Amino acid sequence: MRLVLTGFLLLLLVSAPLFVGAQKAGSNSTRAWKTLTGSRPVVVARGGFSGLVPDSSVVAYQLGQMLSSPDGVSWCDVQLAKDAVGLCVRDLNLANSTNIQYIFPNGGKTYDVNGVSMTGWFTVDYDSSVLTTNISLVQGIFSRSSMFDQTYGILTVDVLPKLNVSHVWLNVEHDVFFTEHKLNMTAYILTISKNITVNYVSSPEVGFLRSIARSFNGSKTKLILTFPDSASIDPSTKLSYDSYLKNLTFVKTFASGILVPKSYIWPTGADQYLLPHTSLVLDAHAAGLVVFASGFANDNALSYNYTYDPVVEYLSYLNSTDFSVDGVLSDFPVTAEVAIGKI
Repeated sequence: MRLVLTGFLLLLLVSAPLFVGAQKAGSNSTRAWKTLTGSRPVVVARGGFSGLVPDSSVVAYQLGQMLSSPDGVSWCDVQLAKDAVGLCVRDLNLANSTNIQYIFPNGGKTYDVNGVSMTGWFTVDYDSSVLTTNISLVQGIFSRSSMFDQTYGILTVDVLPKLNVSHVWLNVEHDVFFTEHKLNMTAYILTISKNITVNYVSSPEVGFLRSIARSFNGSKTKLILTFPDSASIDPSTKLSYDSYLKNLTFVKTFASGILVPKSYIWPTGADQYLLPHTSLVLDAHAAGLVVFASGFANDNALSYNYTYDPVVEYLSYLNSTDFSVDGVLSDFPVTAEVAIGKI
């Protein structure tokens, strides 16, 4: 316990200069941006400060909030437990981000997930109380520090406001899977949005977003269509994601924006140098859609154009000659805030 506390204090000490930079970033909110509305780009902390501590843990959300500007957003991947309670867990397979395989070694199952057989441990097989009481979070990316593994438990979605999270983004990655297991994600999202303030709801499944679009019409909650890292088929409609990109006016009928991997905007060649940017941001803005870019992390491999500096990478998306994305999704949100502060 002493080691964990020491590590946490060390994190605060190391992050202090970045915290100052993030606060300065908030001071440029009055300038004109090349975003859809002309407002400052939004920094979305994926599972809180998940680059340093386990995704969606108490300390990840607290650090993410503390080291972000006032309009920073906290991301939660929503998984439904057997009793239909929503949990914030990064992966559908709990073995990728928790210690469940050691606590319930015989609990593994094999399910069909969007046409692909997946073996692992799943929330649909356990009541929420079992998971929140017995299971701890771990760092799902093994190249990162494991110092805080098995220190923090799984959180239910309704806990987020109690952590002073100011803006909430709920991502629903597998509505079809939960429907097949007789769990109603649509009903859950509509209910939780009445109990806590939800600023964004996203999903790669158009069927799910269209099922809730009318309920959020006129509200402050924005619906966002997310795109996968590689070309594939939407399991809810059997249409290709490429077809959605070619028909952004259709996307606008049920969503306020899109979230795409950063390579959709700045592709990289085989030599790891940047290719010319695509027209996606400009096309989406023309259709009235905001654009968020995903895949940002300080420890990712970067294009050589960025000279190994993640701040420079952010700037190419936030301050391009032709455009600015409306937000970024990052495991290291404070770095994005520092980049904004340099513009």
